[in-house]
Amino acid sequence: MVDFAVVARNVSYRYPDGSLGVENVDLAIAKGERVAIVGENGSGKSTLIFLLSGLLKPSKGEVKVLGFSNKEIEEIRRRVGVIFQNPDDFLFNPTVRDELLYVPRQLKMSEEEMERIIRDFSEIFGLKDVLHKPPFRLSGGEKKKVEIASVLAYKPEIIFLDEPTANVDAKTRKVIKEIIRGYEGTVVVATHEVDVAKLCERVLVMKKGRILADSSFSSIDKRILEEAGVI
Repeated sequence: MVDFAVVARNVSYRYPDGSLGVENVDLAIAKGERVAIVGENGSGKSTLIFLLSGLLKPSKGEVKVLGFSNKEIEEIRRRVGVIFQNPDDFLFNPTVRDELLYVPRQLKMSEEEMERIIRDFSEIFGLKDVLHKPPFRLSGGEKKKVEIASVLAYKPEIIFLDEPTANVDAKTRKVIKEIIRGYEGTVVVATHEVDVAKLCERVLVMKKGRILADSSFSSIDKRILEEAGVI
């Protein structure tokens, strides 16, 4: 029996102005799966990420995350990490150090464990020299690294990434790709980059809020990829 990380049943979402975000999505993602969501701008990729992570409530249908519904959002937040396309939507603590330790403190991790987090993630993402700085004083690439490190620090069971490689340098891009490839949990990534999508064994192709294809990248008809503006 397959153990599912996320299940969406007949999910649709309309924005407050009435415009369509996602329409009639049925989807199940198994625990440990790596799934890419691809499509052109405005195809519904980000909206679907926010619905599947519990950040948005469907206008119609139901989403369950690790067996929890939207009514149990606090349980979902403890187990799920979301990496936004724009780090400014995520970062709010007074220093980078505080940012890295925000969720670990909420989870009441030990001082020893929190110091390990600072040591390890400072090394992985090259943050040692900016730990004392306010996040808003950092460059765009540095903000992205702090955002990702802050999510990975508490080892969520599922990570959702919205265009994680946009506007980052080559070194950071390499680190992000390694995370997508090797994370010990479920990974769902929205991307417009083919090489990032190919890191995932499963790819969803979206256009105008609908899923056109759901398969491995190599198995998807080239005409569908062209129609969706992927290639």
